[in-house]
Amino acid sequence: MIYIDESDRGITETVKAFLKTELSDDELQHFKQAFEKGANVQFRPMMHLKIIQASKKYQGKTLAELRRLENEAGNEDAFIAVDQNFIDKGAVWYVAGFADEDDVECGLAAEEGVLIRALVRTEYLAIAHTCWTDGNLTMDTEWENLEEDIVPLRHDSEQSEPLGADDEGDESWSTDEIAVVAAPGKYEETTDKKIRKDMSPMPDKAVRLKPVIAQREHLISDWTSPEDAEGDQTRDGITFPAGSIRIAAKYRPSFPREQYKWPEGSL
Repeated sequence: MIYIDESDRGITETVKAFLKTELSDDELQHFKQAFEKGANVQFRPMMHLKIIQASKKYQGKTLAELRRLENEAGNEDAFIAVDQNFIDKGAVWYVAGFADEDDVECGLAAEEGVLIRALVRTEYLAIAHTCWTDGNLTMDTEWENLEEDIVPLRHDSEQSEPLGADDEGDESWSTDEIAVVAAPGKYEETTDKKIRKDMSPMPDKAVRLKPVIAQREHLISDWTSPEDAEGDQTRDGITFPAGSIRIAAKYRPSFPREQYKWPEGSL
């Protein structure tokens, strides 16, 4: 038995992206390509975007007004606003919600009712959304890396520098790694220190998928550190048998990548 979690097959959250400015066909394609690059859409999408041209009701509105309109429509999830900043800086607005008492107490906002929003490079958008929604990283922590007076967030706070490393550098926006669970008989292990010494922390043993199994799944059979997966369950309720391990694996470069399909109704 070898199992690749369905979250690694592309079942993930879809976020709205409102176009507040007119984009040419080339600019729209550039926006989509930048998002695809950072969201790892060909192997394991971190999120999906549904790109929508802002309706007349939404045109000319501030970010706070857009947030209120979405709330009134019963849509309280975060959304993306694409304006002139994308054309000028390759960045978009990530609009979360209005600050509450907890946001004030933790120092994120100066007062309740402040719109929590961040200017984010398009390539960094999926990573930022994942980190912020999972609680692995907070906006204010990232703002502190900017040379701007943003934290705590105020009604008149101005952010001119986007969050996220410049994609002209060597920043790796995404990874082709996926989580694989393999049952006994599907992997091999070694205690050879020469193999384990470059792993941090150095495990008691290293494992890899058996080459024939990896080839069948279009994966690379590399030595790596294992995690115990015995007793864990799939989304369908299947329990992994004794001796099952979870490892990080990568697809072979020759594995055919399907063209990404944008959500229905997206531009």
